[in-house]
Amino acid sequence: MRRVLQERGTIMKPNFKILPFAWLGLTLALVPGTVFGWADTATQAQVAAQEAAQVAEPEYSEEEYNAYDAADKESDVLKRGTMLVDFVGKYPKSKLLPYIDAAYRTLMFDCSNGKKYAELEILGEQWLKIHPGDLTAIAYSADAAEKLGHDEKCVHYLLEIYTMQPTASMAFNIAQTYKKMQNRAKYMEWAETVFKYPEYESDFRLRLDLVQIFAESNDFAKAAEYARAALNSSGLVKEPGAELQKQLGTVRRACHDIIGRSLIQQDKFGEAIESFEQALKEEPYGEGHYYIALCQRNQHKIDEAMLSYAKAELHGGEAASKAKTQLEQLYRALHNGNLTGIEKIRAKARKEQPEIAANLK
Repeated sequence: MRRVLQERGTIMKPNFKILPFAWLGLTLALVPGTVFGWADTATQAQVAAQEAAQVAEPEYSEEEYNAYDAADKESDVLKRGTMLVDFVGKYPKSKLLPYIDAAYRTLMFDCSNGKKYAELEILGEQWLKIHPGDLTAIAYSADAAEKLGHDEKCVHYLLEIYTMQPTASMAFNIAQTYKKMQNRAKYMEWAETVFKYPEYESDFRLRLDLVQIFAESNDFAKAAEYARAALNSSGLVKEPGAELQKQLGTVRRACHDIIGRSLIQQDKFGEAIESFEQALKEEPYGEGHYYIALCQRNQHKIDEAMLSYAKAELHGGEAASKAKTQLEQLYRALHNGNLTGIEKIRAKARKEQPEIAANLK
């Protein structure tokens, strides 16, 4: 048998289609990174093992090589994967295992590159049964699960990766996957993890997302907490362009507005007015004037409140009709139930907001 093996050079050094040992390290570095921003790399131990396998004379039987050769020539992706896995089970100490490993990784890479995600998911799961903790297979499996919309599987794999290699981008991917799954508690938990990484200190959008979550639940105290964090993050954005600068104005207006509403709930009307005024400096909007009027009424500043209601009415939109009603109620209460002279207040509102008045013409 030894003579047979020596005479058959192709057995001693199999002629893989794309599997010279230099490719082994490359396939590990080519794990998809477009979705998760993460790619596995070969460890020094793996590289050393590959180099040793390349130099050492392999010792295996013709039966082993024939089993490998049959798997290598199998055209069906899943059948080939099964045959390679079966080889590992049947010949757990074979000198051909480095070739089997490389062949399987190339198979996963080809499926990923060819967008065959259903096959890739099966291949990844199959490989992980005999190689648990293999980062390359986990990354491929996560990518396939994400593409297929199998979110539970996807987040499971992402958590495995984060446990082994915790990074800011992986924490962000986990948070976003939980958001997609509508798992609010886990999403907020992982968003908090993301906030701890300096890479995301200027990510005002993620913080604003939590502002919205708490505002929708009418928890304005918690929403205000994240609004302050979002304001701080917005100030860390470096050299924003014109479009982003406009977005930042909208973000800051929304944050100051939320903080103002929270202060109203705490009966801190003076501070609330200051917050709404900050919001209005960023962007004019009717609700800002409406809430300022509400605060002024609670401070018994009725004349000022009527002017603020008139300004809110001038802006139009959702707050306009409510502001008109409140303005007229207050005016009637002070003028024997009639509205004679109310237009003077509206004229003053237009004078103090000429840019808004001009847009209505």
